[in-house]
Amino acid sequence: MAKKQLAKTQRSQKKPLATFEVKLVGPDVLPERIPLRVVSDALSAVQDIASGRDSFEEQHVSPEKSINLLDVGRGSATYRCVARAPEDAITNLTKFGSLLSSLNQKQNNGDGLVAALRPIETLSEIARSVGGRVQVTITGDTRTPAFSVEQNDYRRISENLFVTGETTIVGTVERAGGATEMRCLLRVPGRRRILYCDVKDQALARRLGQHLYEEIAATGTATWIHRTWRIHAFTINDFTQPRLGDVSEAIEDLRGAGLAAWDEVDNPEQYLRELR
Repeated sequence: MAKKQLAKTQRSQKKPLATFEVKLVGPDVLPERIPLRVVSDALSAVQDIASGRDSFEEQHVSPEKSINLLDVGRGSATYRCVARAPEDAITNLTKFGSLLSSLNQKQNNGDGLVAALRPIETLSEIARSVGGRVQVTITGDTRTPAFSVEQNDYRRISENLFVTGETTIVGTVERAGGATEMRCLLRVPGRRRILYCDVKDQALARRLGQHLYEEIAATGTATWIHRTWRIHAFTINDFTQPRLGDVSEAIEDLRGAGLAAWDEVDNPEQYLRELR
C-alpha cells in the first residue's frame, strides 16, 4: 500500500514542461559566469512581457500570471521557465516579437511600445553586459526565437519615441537619498504609481530628505513618451514648497480685480440673458 502511495506521489510531482526558455547569447557565456542580479533582471523583464504587465499602470505581476524558473541549461546560459498561464504567456511573447519586427521595418507603433519600453531597456542593457543578445524561444519551436533583443535596440527605439524638456511637477516626497545614486520618490496626484526621480546632486537630496511627506514643486528635466505624454523619467534640479494663501484674502483680491462690479447688478441672471 505504501509503495502504491509513493508511486502515485512521484507521478503527481512529475517535472512540468517548460513554457519557454530565455537564453543569454554571447562570447564565452556560461551560467556560472552570469551574476545572479543579471539573471533576476532578465527573468523579471521577460515575466513582464509574458504577463502583459504595463509597468506604468501596474506595480506588480499578478500571482496567477507569474512565471517560475524550471531549470538551467548550458550552451550559452539557458533558463527554462514555466508560466502559470501558459496560453496568455505564449500569446504575449509572440505579440512582443511581432512588435520588435515591425520596428525593424520602420513601422509606427508608438502606442504599442508603452508597456514594452522598460523590458526592452532592461534586456538591451543585459545584452550589452554579455556582449551579445537575449532571446526567448517558445517550447516546441526550437528553430525560430519568439524574439531577440540586441544591445542597441533600446537606444534605436527611444530616439524617435521620447520628448525631453523642462517642467515642474507637484508631489509629496516619500523618500530621498541613496547609497550609490541619488533618488527621490514622489507621490503625484492623478498618477497610480509612485514616480521615481533622479536627483541632481547629494546636497539637493539632503534638502529633499528634510521635507519627507511634505508637498513640493519640483523643477527639472522630464522625458515624456511621445503621443501618450506619460512621464518616463524625471531629474529634479531644484524644488520649492507651494505657498497656500488665505482663502478670504484670495476672494478679496478677485473682487478687487473687477468681480465687485457684480454687486451693483440687481438681477445678474436676467442681465446675462439680455446680453445674449
